[in-house]
Amino acid sequence: MLRSSPHSRTPLRARPSRAVRVVGVLAATWALAGVAAAQAPKTGAQLSKKAQAAAATTPEGDAKRVAGARAPVSEWDDAINAFKYQDFDRAIPRLRKLIYPTPRLERAREWRAREYLAASLWWSGKKQLALDEFTALLVRNPGTRLDPAYYPPQMIKDFEQLRANLIRLGVIKRGQKPTPLTVDPAGKPAPFALTLFPFGVGQFANHEPLKGALFLSAQAALAGVSSALYLYNRDLGVQGRRSDNARVGQVATGGVFWAVAAWGVVDAILGRRRIAAEIARKRKPYVP
Repeated sequence: MLRSSPHSRTPLRARPSRAVRVVGVLAATWALAGVAAAQAPKTGAQLSKKAQAAAATTPEGDAKRVAGARAPVSEWDDAINAFKYQDFDRAIPRLRKLIYPTPRLERAREWRAREYLAASLWWSGKKQLALDEFTALLVRNPGTRLDPAYYPPQMIKDFEQLRANLIRLGVIKRGQKPTPLTVDPAGKPAPFALTLFPFGVGQFANHEPLKGALFLSAQAALAGVSSALYLYNRDLGVQGRRSDNARVGQVATGGVFWAVAAWGVVDAILGRRRIAAEIARKRKPYVP
């Protein structure tokens, strides 16, 4: 015969099972973590080879490749400084490395790197290679103009003659503008609301799956142990007994759970701030 709790008039069979509620919360959190990971923007490294090949000739493909393989700022600075100090033997391989075999720069810097590479080749006496690079630059940005304050008249004359030839051949059109990017290569941070959930949801949204899995596993284990101890203590109370060790264990694991959950939320917020700052830095116009 079922007995009633000494603190409630409701029969025990009518009380919702805490174990069922805990399992439901864990299942919902797992689902939310999966949605966060699925909806977060994919990086270039996560694209399948077939998708990369299909996107290879599109502006969207360029944006995704750049987003997945950006050149370190130190490489860019090293190449630009070598060019400015007219150390062309050093500048040429460094500039070439930034754009071949796949550009690792956002579009504005890629154009500047191609311009500097072509100019370095021209000054090094490799004029045919320089014209090839100028051609690649004009195909990507037909409106490019060389600044007469930086470049000699003969280089500008060669460049403008090349532009005229490309227009005559129909490769580019007079007054043509660059094809706009439809995908933002810098991406965007995850929604702030996702960073406020426990169980590693914020880490999954920030593209940190390993850290998200660790938070998820730790919090799920602590929640499971604390819930199991609660049920055990409740059953002992119904029987008129008690266990101080079980009560201490329940409170301790519950406290550690909430501490780890708070740590996960703070870590997710700080991670999102780092991502947002990096995106803002990459979007900032650069004029060397």
